[in-house]
Amino acid sequence: MGEYSYIAPRLDTSMNALGKGTFEDIRYVGRAPPAATGFYQVHVKEQTELVQKAIQPEPIKFNTTV
Repeated sequence: MGEYSYIAPRLDTSMNALGKGTFEDIRYVGRAPPAATGFYQVHVKEQTELVQKAIQPEPIKFNTTV
């Protein structure tokens, strides 16, 4: 998630400048740190899901209860 920490403030600045949202509208979509599955088919499935989440037009609904 290091890349996210780097890019999030820059996205916030860009979104504010364009009038397209705020920092609260930015969400991380990616794999957890120990992401390697070791199985190609699992990797393809996870990658497909990540791309779909990243490009969907509607906000992502997160389950905040852990």
